[in-house]
Amino acid sequence: MPTILQWVRLLEEKIQQQTWYAAPYERRYRNEHVLPFIEREFREVYGSKVDALGSELQPPRVGMAGIGVDALVERMTVLGADSEDAAAAKRVDYAFKGNDLDVMQREAVREALVKRVSFAQIDRSADGRAVVGIEAAEQMAVHRMQHPPYDVDAALKVSVNEWTGQRTARLWLIGRTVDLLEADMAQHDPEGSNIVSRWAVVADVPSRLPVVPVVEFAHKARLLADPTSEIEPIASLCDIVDLIEGLMVFAGHFGAVPIRFGKGIELPKDKDGKPILDKDGRPMLGFNPRADHVWITTSKDAEFGQLTPAGLTSFVEWSDHAVSQIRSITKVASSYYRLDLKSHMSAELLKVDEAPMVRRIKSMGQYGSFGVAWRKLMQIILMIEDPASTALVQPRWGDPETRIESAAADGVQKLVASGMGVQTAAKKLLGWSEAEVSAAVAEYDAAEARKVERDALANDPVVSALTKQTSDGAASVGA
Repeated sequence: MPTILQWVRLLEEKIQQQTWYAAPYERRYRNEHVLPFIEREFREVYGSKVDALGSELQPPRVGMAGIGVDALVERMTVLGADSEDAAAAKRVDYAFKGNDLDVMQREAVREALVKRVSFAQIDRSADGRAVVGIEAAEQMAVHRMQHPPYDVDAALKVSVNEWTGQRTARLWLIGRTVDLLEADMAQHDPEGSNIVSRWAVVADVPSRLPVVPVVEFAHKARLLADPTSEIEPIASLCDIVDLIEGLMVFAGHFGAVPIRFGKGIELPKDKDGKPILDKDGRPMLGFNPRADHVWITTSKDAEFGQLTPAGLTSFVEWSDHAVSQIRSITKVASSYYRLDLKSHMSAELLKVDEAPMVRRIKSMGQYGSFGVAWRKLMQIILMIEDPASTALVQPRWGDPETRIESAAADGVQKLVASGMGVQTAAKKLLGWSEAEVSAAVAEYDAAEARKVERDALANDPVVSALTKQTSDGAASVGA
């Protein structure tokens, strides 16, 4: 059994590896990555103007990597918890929203897609409630069992005290929570291993949980391969798009704009017969060589002309090709990249365009590793909220397709007419929870009961006679 400091050494090294791996993809996601040679070209072409204008004149950065990640994040939505045990579902759903996971769930997925992993850590509050936080790959790492069920058996979070600058850490093991503080002097492992470390244990308490209360979010495409950033397979293609945009700036500045020329022009000269130079050291002309000025000279041998401007069509086609390659990998719909998006695109064509993205989101989320992570997280929440419960809780997923309300309502009516139950149809097509469906059914039943009661009263002869007598009495008083 590894000692505490052996676990800390292993997981701290893993945090460093995660940090190094995530850094370039984090820059690309934030749109801070600039191709070095494009930056040099800008300085060579525009000279000191680049530095003089500061951030106003920079090589183009399209942000293609962030577009793909955000498209997947906004569609992979967990609405709450669901279970055959209504009480368990209600408890977990309340904790889910009480910990703002209905909002922070997107950050958990976003961090995992950009940096390849993110984490959720669950604590027990003083009043016995579940407290959940989302953690980044630069601060936390986990170790998994080497046998089924392959759960997390150790986790470490390292943080820095913002007031003192001292590093602190918390290590979770099965049934234990260990707090550590980084000392000034290294010491040998008190448990007898060969580790020499500055970390010292300050608290070691029982967690009262049969599992490590940490869940890892990662998109694992294969069994034995490490998870990867969503940006890694498209990084070079994103660089190509930025390169094309940079070349388009040069082409537009020097080629797409008509260039005028003149030859045989007489230059103003000084008394020694030398051309008069301007402040930049270039020979002065007798006119201002701008497109909006008249070019004129007294030389009979002078000739003026204009070069044929180059087009940008080839650059646009090149850029579209690169973006189409990105789409083939990410499966993100063309509407996010403004490709093939026509003003007359129908709802059916939109669904066809989004279909590959929808299938991929479901394979990553509802039927993939993200779905497993959310299920484990909700089970740990239930362990804390209701230790005696044995219910199976699972996430309730939002529909990743673009929702067309009229089509959804029509689909529910058709399914109900074909024999499917109202509750099943509402959950399947409308994405309603068990509680929402139950409330809607109860409201409908109450409305139907009131309608039956009104019809019964209307057909009751006694009630009809009393109503008629009351009406006649009111008419007599009026007369």
